[in-house]
Amino acid sequence: MGSSSTPQEEPQLVDSSAIVPSPLAQEPDNDVPAPGNQFAEFAAGCFWGVELAFQRIPGVTETEVGYTQGISHNPSYKDVCTNTTNHAEVVRVQYDTNECTYETLLDLFWSRHDPTTLNRQGKLVGAQYRSGIYFYTPEQEKLARESLETQQKKLEKKIVTEILPAKKFYKAEEYHQHYLSKGGTSGHAQSPAKSCKDPISCFG
Repeated sequence: MGSSSTPQEEPQLVDSSAIVPSPLAQEPDNDVPAPGNQFAEFAAGCFWGVELAFQRIPGVTETEVGYTQGISHNPSYKDVCTNTTNHAEVVRVQYDTNECTYETLLDLFWSRHDPTTLNRQGKLVGAQYRSGIYFYTPEQEKLARESLETQQKKLEKKIVTEILPAKKFYKAEEYHQHYLSKGGTSGHAQSPAKSCKDPISCFG
């Protein structure tokens, strides 16, 4: 991921054997969405650009970026960047089911990244950048698997997207939240307006 407007230390590689797996990290995501809303969660590379794309969908009422599917409890961005915790960068979406369908969210997910590159999106390499759909209901799982089958028919390369139950969601640091709509690294805010078609510059 590109540098943020908040100064950060360079991530230091650590011995993965020093990471103590936490049962808490493997628990289901038991957070509760707002009344009339459902959660959906996606990993598609750097979460900055993915979040802005979801912000623009009519019916999406809230987005948060964070970390999930890893082995350690309450990881920081620095921890995730060591590539030893196995967390994915994700966008957790809340959407009004009367205004937005899960299929609409899936369509955007597939369009925002290359699902055939394992642990990589472009020049960004590491498990945190993997492709994943993390479901909250049996219906979401069904639709996700059906959509993967549909997408696979369009591609020559094998899709490597993982489809798994949503696990505990760790909200990322505040400076990561709505990063691009707040100005990103350039200070030029990108519009989160519903149905906005402006190009998204991932690193702001």
